[in-house]
Amino acid sequence: MTDTPARTEAAAYRDEVERHLADLLEEIREDLTAGLRAHLADVAADLRPGETLEHRLGGPAGFAAAVLGYSPALESFQQDHATAPTPKPVYTA
Repeated sequence: MTDTPARTEAAAYRDEVERHLADLLEEIREDLTAGLRAHLADVAADLRPGETLEHRLGGPAGFAAAVLGYSPALESFQQDHATAPTPKPVYTA
């Protein structure tokens, strides 16, 4: 299978998202990134000429933060800590 620009961009974007998730427990990180490769490949394949994944999805740091908000693995933690004070931002641009 030959690397295309879209495939290369998707791999680089995925690596950057995973770098932002590197401090998570392995089990949680694997759950969050399980479908990431396929999702990014699908999005990259649908990009218009001149459009990038960052245009479509935002930066990798923001995407990683969004992924954290929708993790089934974190659901029980989020419920247990629903009344906790608002945390400081984890990711910065």
